Amino acid sequence: MDDHGAGIRRKIESWFDKYSDEMIKDLERLVAVKSVRGLPEEGAPYGLRSREALSLACSMLEQRGFEVGWFEDIMITADFGPGPPKMGILAHLDVVDAGEGWDTDPYEMVIRDGRIFGRGVLDNKGPSVAAMYAMYCVRDLFPDLQSGFRLILGSGEETGCDAITLHISKNEPPPHVFTPDADYPLVNTEKGRAAVFFGASWAEETTLPRIVSVAGGKTMNVVPNRAEAVIEGISLSEAEVFCREYSDKTNVAITARPDGDRLIVTAEGESTHAATPQRGRNAQTALVSMLAAMQFSQSKGFHYIRALNRLFPHGDYHGRALGVAMSDDISGALTLNFGVLRLTGTGFAGNFDSRTSACADDTDLLGIIRAAFESEGIALTNSTLSKCHHTPEDSVFVRALLQIYSEYTGKPGFCLAVGGQTYVHDIPGGLAFGCNQPGVFHNIHGANEFYDVEQLIESAEMFAHAIVDMCSQP
Repeated sequence: MDDHGAGIRRKIESWFDKYSDEMIKDLERLVAVKSVRGLPEEGAPYGLRSREALSLACSMLEQRGFEVGWFEDIMITADFGPGPPKMGILAHLDVVDAGEGWDTDPYEMVIRDGRIFGRGVLDNKGPSVAAMYAMYCVRDLFPDLQSGFRLILGSGEETGCDAITLHISKNEPPPHVFTPDADYPLVNTEKGRAAVFFGASWAEETTLPRIVSVAGGKTMNVVPNRAEAVIEGISLSEAEVFCREYSDKTNVAITARPDGDRLIVTAEGESTHAATPQRGRNAQTALVSMLAAMQFSQSKGFHYIRALNRLFPHGDYHGRALGVAMSDDISGALTLNFGVLRLTGTGFAGNFDSRTSACADDTDLLGIIRAAFESEGIALTNSTLSKCHHTPEDSVFVRALLQIYSEYTGKPGFCLAVGGQTYVHDIPGGLAFGCNQPGVFHNIHGANEFYDVEQLIESAEMFAHAIVDMCSQP
């Protein structure tokens, strides 16, 4: 960094020395809003709590003197600087469900040992607040930019990126855009995504022993940390033998307890984002593998449990059993997460999430998947496939952000390919810059999600510097 750049950095760091406490307090206010997508209501297409988070952020921006634009009650924008925006930051204020296993209330932010704990502190409310304060900082210190900047905050990202898709269909995005919703140093490649729903139905069968029901997972893009089955006609002692065996085989805790004439079998694993399923322990596939090995009557329900075990064997994170395992040099290997299963006495429905490699764009991936399911007598009820997103490493924006990262952190800057899809997936030239620290597992989408206080402040400082660098020229 030359003397000019060093001077900019000193000014930015001095500003955040003064205002970082306010930034953290604003994050605390946003974390308190349980902004999980809900049922649509008037003026709140993604539910009242998602709308509440947007309204709170709008109030924060307006109190700082920014004019806020509302888009379809699902996104807000704030601009700074002259002319149309040359650069933008996209972030989201919705969160996944808190789930279980937290040491603290997930919606009451806690700071302990330099770490901030709470649902959304990293995905993506903390980075959203960092982007807001970066804009405040630049307006205060560098009011004479030559080009404009736009902040875009959305909702509904955790259940699909339909909000930003709709927004950019009606509003041209800035030519240089990043989202702070992935990893440092910088993500220039995002895998594609296959979302597949499937199921079957049959007449109820009551012959014992039988599987009465199975329920696992809540959201397809989260590795299920809990799954439960109700079984009938098998003794507790017999079930416990299988529980011990499959707990050891799967590294998932499986237990059984009596409930009248039935048994409730519970599997408890570890959640993580579906983009990195190997980091979690899928309770659902572990439970299905155990049920498939037990001696139930030859019913339709048992037949489909064994079929699902063949299609989704525990530990198969790359779709080998489905016949879709693939990899390439740009994006790496395809990954797969069996996310949700609901089975009753008369049918079942399930879904899975696959983060697909660039080479899948030239492969009939859904055709292969459909054939695998049809061979087991299972119908696909819905499926979508998005393509891989890639921005070349030699772009001006990539080079600028990597230089800022290296100067602020003292670490080498390089490009990454990830399985997660972000708000920039369908924006040409879009990037993801932060905010996951390299080598740190922040429990995103799991219990005890956290982010370092110092890293939050440093991220905001880097965002501010990026705005100055990119918007100082017409």
